[in-house]
Amino acid sequence: MYITGSDLRKMRLDAGLTTVKMAKLANVKTRKTYENWEKNVGSPSMNQFIAMCVGCNFNSSKFVKLAIDRQDSTEPLNISAARR
Repeated sequence: MYITGSDLRKMRLDAGLTTVKMAKLANVKTRKTYENWEKNVGSPSMNQFIAMCVGCNFNSSKFVKLAIDRQDSTEPLNISAARR
């Protein structure tokens, strides 16, 4: 996936949600799993990512397009462009 842990963290913070809430949105049992994703240890499935986007009020298609279009994965995403 083109989405990095830093992208997930930025999405969560922009939405004002906790790691516990993000874990619930992704339907994982503990916040630790989600926190690992933010640290680039593992990654969510596409379904989990879409559920988190919906819960954070982001358009998942736009979010993914922004991630694919960036030249360097260390570049931050302008996630506000993916807002619904």
